[in-house]
Parts: sequence; structure tokens; C-alpha cells
Amino acid sequence: MTIRKELFKSSIILSCSILIIFSILSSSFLYYAGISNAYVVIRQRNQAVNYFIAGYFTKIHNAVQFLASNRKIQNAPSLGANDLQDILNLYKSLEIADPDINYIYSGYKNGSLLINNYTPPEGYNSVVRPWYQEAIKSAPDISGGLPYKEIKTKEWLVSISKVLVDVENKINGVISIDCSIDTVANLLKKRGENYKSSYSFAVKPDGKILIHHENSALTKTVSDIINSSVRFDKKNGEFSYKLKDTYKLACYSRIDNIGWIIITVVDKSEIIKPIILQTFVSILIIGVVAVLLAWVLSASLSKRFIVPLIELKKSVNAIVTGNCDHDSGYEYPNNEIGTIATDIEQFTENELYNRNIELQTINEKLELLSITDQLTKLPNRHKINNELEKEWERAIRYKNSFSLIMIDIDWFKKINDTYGHQAGDSVLYEISQLMKNTLRSTDIVGRWGGEEFLVMCPETDLSGTKALAVKLCSTIENYQFTVGETITISAGLCEFDDNKSIEDMIKEADNNLYEAKRQGRNTVVHLTKGP
Repeated sequence: MTIRKELFKSSIILSCSILIIFSILSSSFLYYAGISNAYVVIRQRNQAVNYFIAGYFTKIHNAVQFLASNRKIQNAPSLGANDLQDILNLYKSLEIADPDINYIYSGYKNGSLLINNYTPPEGYNSVVRPWYQEAIKSAPDISGGLPYKEIKTKEWLVSISKVLVDVENKINGVISIDCSIDTVANLLKKRGENYKSSYSFAVKPDGKILIHHENSALTKTVSDIINSSVRFDKKNGEFSYKLKDTYKLACYSRIDNIGWIIITVVDKSEIIKPIILQTFVSILIIGVVAVLLAWVLSASLSKRFIVPLIELKKSVNAIVTGNCDHDSGYEYPNNEIGTIATDIEQFTENELYNRNIELQTINEKLELLSITDQLTKLPNRHKINNELEKEWERAIRYKNSFSLIMIDIDWFKKINDTYGHQAGDSVLYEISQLMKNTLRSTDIVGRWGGEEFLVMCPETDLSGTKALAVKLCSTIENYQFTVGETITISAGLCEFDDNKSIEDMIKEADNNLYEAKRQGRNTVVHLTKGP
């Protein structure tokens, strides 16, 4: 009993000491190294977006500068019909040459407008439009960019404009080029290879948002959104903030030639999760090493027990490595060491078995967590993407059809603002359960992000999918939600064909969802928008 107590005491003290010390050191190292590596990746992503935006809008700036120097454009109000047609032909040629341009137009102080294929609404006055006013404020320089809603289509555009001066160097009007914010924002929203939650957006040096995939953020400042002051007084930098209970890391860089700031953001949780996993594995390895070192130390307590302890080590190693054929034929002495040896062999076998069972359970839980949205208990975006790839390949191979329903909760922000985010979470959960109960067993529904859901309907054509979507709309509209409000959804549909990739289908369904929103919400749209 004396030897057993000594061995047990020494092993426990050494194992715990080593485990605690190295756990603290390795956890700290892994955390700071992980955060540092994450910032490196975010900065690289940010710089790539910086180059993209610089190239995208530098040509727009150059085109505005070129057009502003054209004498015909400067003096258009005093020209004849033929000269005006020449100006419009020039605009049309530039629009055809650059598909990134939505509109090229010039407005004049008399309120007139020169633009191709566009009829201004009755009472239209160029002078009062935001793009005109922005150019006047920025004169004589090119404006720093302005997000605004097109007066007829309500489409969000970013305008780059510059004042036009006549021969007397007096302001006679404004030349402007518009680009679609949604087009650029969707490109910036594309997920990075390393972090799926990353996205980028563009702001002015004063923090006013120019391009963002959420239209509600346009014309606001970064400080307004994150409720914290942010200054972009350096060429590049980093900051962190909390948005809707989510901690985020951000990097920014300045585009020198146009003065914009590009911000790239990623959820901190996406960085922390692999660090936690690495830390857990490291602690596990350190724990095993600590136990082995404890065994070595315990062997040195007494030279007279060195041989049986070596044999014990061989036996334990054989168990750990799975060498079932090992049999040294050694018989332990009939004393404390023999008892300890027998106990340790049994303990090692049981511990190894329990550890394997524990790891298997943890891995199963981690796998389930990685494909499940924790709020709605539906498959998450990663899982639904995997299912989409499988169904798309199956449709290609067997010439089957399937359809998608992209769903968005109407006025969800109003629910959060009125009742709080906890009530909003409750609505998300209730709607997810309604969809699970309403859909067929073959349909797959997942949370696409925020208040958006994606439904995949295998072997279902567009008409069948529309009927299902209409049923979902009706079920949700007639459900008594715990918040006491009538809640509706909008849906956009898309059907597979051989010419569509998965990305094409998602984009088509998303476009139709936006159209459903535009048509007043609580509706289903399945028409494909033309080019």
C-alpha cells in the first residue's frame, strides 16, 4: 500500500501540474496565434477587394472626367437636335462598351436631362436630384460617390458625378454615371475560402456607407450601425465591434485614387471555434504526455522496482498502440508493484476505451453542430449547400427536375425593433417548425441566413413548387404567433434546367424573392428576370 500511495500521489501531482501549466500556455498561444492569422487572412481578402473596387470605379471616374471635358456636353442646352443626338450616341456607346455602367446622363441648371432610353417622370427637375446636388458640393472635383434610389424604379444606384462648366467657367450642369449597388454588393458579399461569414463593403472617409449588400445600411454611417465611433485616419487598420449579439472582426484599407474605404468583416465566432477545437486537442495530447511522464518519474522512486515498471510500461504501450499479440511472459511480483501493475493495465484499457467513446461522441456532436442552425434546429447554409450539390448532380445524371423556394420573413426588422431580438428568435423558430410540418418528407428546408430560408423540392416542377410555396404563405399568415402579430413571408422560385448552375438557381430564386418584396410582400414570384 505504501508504494501504491506514493506512485498515485506523485503521478497526480505531476500530471495536474503539467496539464495546468501547458494548458494555460497552449491556450494563450493558440488564441493569439489564431486571431493574428485571422487578421492576416482578413487583410488579404480586404486587399483583394480593394484592388477590385479600385479597378471597377477608377474607370468610372475616368469616364466622368472625360465626359466633363466635352464641349458639346458642357453646352448642351444651347445646341441643336443633331448635336444632342451626338451626345446621346456617345453615352450609348460608352454604356455598351462597359456593362458595369447602368446609366450615363447629364442634367442642366434649367432642369433638363440628357439620357438614353429613359423618360423622366412628370415634373422632373435635374437640379433637385441628389446626384446633381452632390456634384455641386464637390465642385470642381469629382464627387466622392452617392448612393441614392432611382426615382422611378426605386433601384439603389451609386452615382459618380462632376459639374459641367461653360466657356465662362460657370457651372452649367452635371455629368453623372450610375452603377448598380446590388451588382457590386453581391460581388463583395461572396464568401471567402477561409471564412464563410466574411463580406466587404465600401464607405466614404467620413464613414458614410456607399456600397453594402443590405440596402437598409445605405446612407448611414458605420458608427450608426455599430453604435461606436470609428475613425479611418490611416491608410489601413483594424477594429472589432458587436452587431446583433455577434462579435465581429474588421479590417479596412483606403483606395487612394478615389478616396473610398473598403471594410472586410468576419464573425469572430467562426475564428474562435477552430481555436477551441485546437486547444482541446492540445490539452488532450498534453494530458497523455503528462501521464506518461508521471509514469517515468514514479519509476525512479525506487531502483529495486525498475524491472517490473519497465515491463508495465511495455504492457501499457501495447494496449495503447493496439498490439494485441504482445505477451512478454513476465510475471509481476506478489506485492504492491504487482497490484499496481494489474490496476494500471486495467485502468489504461478502460480509459482508452472511454476516451475513444468520448471522442466519438464529441465528434458526432461537433458534426451535428456543424450542419445545424442552433436557433431553428434546421440544416444550416453549409448543409443545405451540400444537399443542393447532391440534388443538382442527380438531376444532371438522371435528367430529373427539382425546384428551389427562397423565403424571407416580411418586416422582420420591425418585429425585432418592436418586441426585441428574443421575440424575433421566437418567430424564426416558430416559422421553421411550421415549414417542417407543412412541407413534404422529401423536401429539405434550411436556414439560409438571417430571416431567409431555402427549400429544396426534389423531383418537383415549377407549378408544384408554386403550390407548395403558396401553401406555406397561407399557413404562416394564418398562424397565431406568440408575439401576437400576423406575420407573412415572401417567396421566390426557381426550377432546374441543364443550363443553370447551383449559383444561377440561387441567384434566380433570390431575384424573384426581391421581386416579391417589390410587389408588396406576402406573395410568391416565379418569373425569371430577363437580361
